[in-house]
Amino acid sequence: MSSHGYPFDSIDATSQAAPTDRPHITPPRHPAYLALYDLPTTPELLLDQNDLIGGGYNFSNNLTAYTGAGYLGGAAVGVFAGLRRAIVEAERGESAKLRANRVLNNCGTVGRAYANRAGVIAMLFTATKTGVRACRSDADDWVNTAVAGVSTGALFRSPGGLRAAVVGGVVGGLLAGAAILAEKAPVFNKSTPNIFLQNTTTYRSS
Repeated sequence: MSSHGYPFDSIDATSQAAPTDRPHITPPRHPAYLALYDLPTTPELLLDQNDLIGGGYNFSNNLTAYTGAGYLGGAAVGVFAGLRRAIVEAERGESAKLRANRVLNNCGTVGRAYANRAGVIAMLFTATKTGVRACRSDADDWVNTAVAGVSTGALFRSPGGLRAAVVGGVVGGLLAGAAILAEKAPVFNKSTPNIFLQNTTTYRSS
């Protein structure tokens, strides 16, 4: 076998070691075939460092992250709420199989409902914040978060009428304000690592 370790070299060596009656055909050593085995040794970026280190804003990344986090968080809360409902609805004398079935049904139903609501809220918040940012000439500060919180709460509760929309807007504004204050708190800044400054490169072995 050749020192380069290409599969074609192994074919050549095998054909030389065990000759047959068929005519020997040398496989072509075209650069396109050799390029399949020439792996790069330089670092390759998984994400754009301008978006991570430079404070860049990417709508698709935020939409995916917020929606996924909201869906998983809502599902986790819903599972605990469903478990609590199953415990409350349990009757004395039930078999273990019936109780397990009740727990699974409640956790699945309530968890799915909570997850869907949280995912929709996250999508509305991301879209609203992006729209406010675009209207303000790409300004990125607490105003975007506050307006997005109020708008998200109002839009989410708007099917229930004007009063429900107003209550939802107030609740959304309060939650957005709490998030802004928590983000600016010294304790939060000291305890949270800056993940955007970490190395985001990965290496491929040669």
